[in-house]
Amino acid sequence: MQPSNKSLEEYQEERMKFTNSWTFMMTALGFAAGFGSVWRFPYLVFKNGGGTFLIPYFLLVFTLAIPLFFLEVGLGQTKGMGFAHLIASEKPKLAGFGFIGIIIASYVSTYYNLIMAYSFRFLWDSFKYPLPWLESIINEEQPFSKNYFYGDILHISDSITNINEIVWSLLIAYIVSLTIVYFIIKEGVGTSGKIAIVTATSPYILLVILLIRGLMLEGSSEGIYYLFKPDFVKLFNPSVWVDAANQVIFQMNVGLAILCLYGSYRKKDDNLPNFSYAIPIITALCGMLAGLVVFSYIGHVSFKFNIPIDELPLSGPDLAFVLYPAILAQMPMPNLWCILFFCVLVLLGVDTQFGFVDLIAGTIEDACLGEVFLFGYKLTVQQVRLGICIVLGILGSIYCTDIGFYLLEFVDLYGTTISFMGGLLFEVFYFGNQQRFNQFKKDLEQCNIQIPKFIEFSITKLCHYTVVILLIISVIQQIKGSLSYNGFFIVVGWFISFLPFLWALLIYLQKRNEKEEKTEDVELNLLEKN
Repeated sequence: MQPSNKSLEEYQEERMKFTNSWTFMMTALGFAAGFGSVWRFPYLVFKNGGGTFLIPYFLLVFTLAIPLFFLEVGLGQTKGMGFAHLIASEKPKLAGFGFIGIIIASYVSTYYNLIMAYSFRFLWDSFKYPLPWLESIINEEQPFSKNYFYGDILHISDSITNINEIVWSLLIAYIVSLTIVYFIIKEGVGTSGKIAIVTATSPYILLVILLIRGLMLEGSSEGIYYLFKPDFVKLFNPSVWVDAANQVIFQMNVGLAILCLYGSYRKKDDNLPNFSYAIPIITALCGMLAGLVVFSYIGHVSFKFNIPIDELPLSGPDLAFVLYPAILAQMPMPNLWCILFFCVLVLLGVDTQFGFVDLIAGTIEDACLGEVFLFGYKLTVQQVRLGICIVLGILGSIYCTDIGFYLLEFVDLYGTTISFMGGLLFEVFYFGNQQRFNQFKKDLEQCNIQIPKFIEFSITKLCHYTVVILLIISVIQQIKGSLSYNGFFIVVGWFISFLPFLWALLIYLQKRNEKEEKTEDVELNLLEKN
């Protein structure tokens, strides 16, 4: 790639912008509210003491999510550039650390699109009558069956090392998912922000419809009681606080560099404090809505089949693609409810996935000051995004085999645990440094934006300790997760985990060598003159 002829000021002047603050809000909400809101948050509430879990959860929303949201959006808004470009312009030696979130987003976007492909497959099958997964439920005389998802959809093999076939239906669904994402984001945030108004709100309208229907079912109140049943003893269990912190960070998507990029598409004087409160709080409440929907139906199936709730699959893909389709298939008008549910999953996935692609594209465009050249040819905005979608499609095609589900779990473990927390640790220590924070404060004051005191305290003090503790626990969790793999996969996995930091180290060494060479050249020139 060749350097741009534009200056930084020229690029920032003509850079893409959100049309208004509401398109920013809808885009940020859509990105934050992903699959985890449907299958992870309700389970964590249930697992960690019901209503008791909400105490550390909402406490951390205010002391961790809101301050980091304010910091990341504020940095982008005042500097007019994404996270990677911002670090590179301030400290060239540390430029590699600005890419940690982008590398993690690249990992996640490949398998996130796979989950969208699952959702599209189920949505397609929801138009068939009778529903194809109903047969296995009837044959096994159970309230749910795993055979359809793991057998008919995934064609899953017996291990991660035993690859036998391409699952063509998943590959087609994977390509369809990326194609839809491309057409949403091909013009940049100016267009995708407007589309987000529909895609970010529609899932919750559909969830409300599903909730109303769920509350009408026998036993639904038992499910909701189990969701919120308080167990105050668990409030003193450290793992409850760790689960709450992890959920807050992942659900609000702080530390991934996307919020800084979205902030850079805003006007410098746009309201920051109000949106920094509103978006994390609304995201948390959306998770609560999903929890009510899920557990109202779980309560019904527990009542109907006399199965204790804690014996049902309540977390992860099994909840979304095994239990929930089974419940809906045994209701009146099953096709209608299945179509609604999988439309929710598709819309939740689309919002998050086009955020990942926007992040990668925006980072490339920032690095090239808006003029991306490849082999001497200048790429348009559309071509940059098309290229990213094609690369993601090629990389993600391995997921569309009979070992794809194992790979999803593998990359999720090694690609998002330590590397994510390590990147977040760099962010809070770098920008939580008092000198840099004071400069950030001055930049905001020039835009007539004041930093609330508790946000200042959280960024400069509290977040440091929280993230250090989470990083230590993440290392322990990843070591435990590694025990289920053989030596080869452990080596590959840890390489994936440390790749963002190896990249940062290489850039640091490169920049240091360049500086030393320049210093030597200056000294030689002085000697020659003398």
